[in-house]
Amino acid sequence: MHRPLVTLLGDRLTPDEYFADHAENFWRTDDSGCWKLERQQHFVESGDTSWDAFTAGDWPKALRLLEERRQKVADYEKRIARHGFEVRRVRVVEEPISPYLLWELNSLHIRRQVGGKIRVVDGAAAADLEREEVLPELFILGRKVIYQVLYTENGELEGARKSEDPGLIHHWTATVRRLYDDGEDLRTFFAREVAGRRLSPTC
Repeated sequence: MHRPLVTLLGDRLTPDEYFADHAENFWRTDDSGCWKLERQQHFVESGDTSWDAFTAGDWPKALRLLEERRQKVADYEKRIARHGFEVRRVRVVEEPISPYLLWELNSLHIRRQVGGKIRVVDGAAAADLEREEVLPELFILGRKVIYQVLYTENGELEGARKSEDPGLIHHWTATVRRLYDDGEDLRTFFAREVAGRRLSPTC
């Protein structure tokens, strides 16, 4: 049975408007921190050199390019820490793991190694929250703002919805926190399910 996606009330932003608004607000996040929920199992990362290598079928190059950005990711995580807050990410993973997610989990693994706070939730564990609607892609910046990031059916970014409603922010922060608390640290999940796997974009 097809279930519709949760749709938050808020201002609709184009991709450029979303990037600009997020950049303006992110570094002003209070000490309650940020929460990120990733639910969709496939995205299109146009313009990412590692993703481009992956989609071209060159898995070793895709991994090498991810590794080459390790220091940049580490510097970013250190900058977040200096600003006095954390970003906690929940990644829902369904079985069988999609090719996109195997690529993304390798990227997230590097982020986890340099200080990122990332946990994995099995698709079944989110089922009680998705009886009628599928969970949205969310980025919550402290107590100030929440974005629902929007994608096309084939996984391309098409913008976001933004809200500053305290009740909405509180509700979704509690929901994502619950998933995070129940999730598995990416370190152990990656070692068990992902490490060493070679793949192609059509596997």
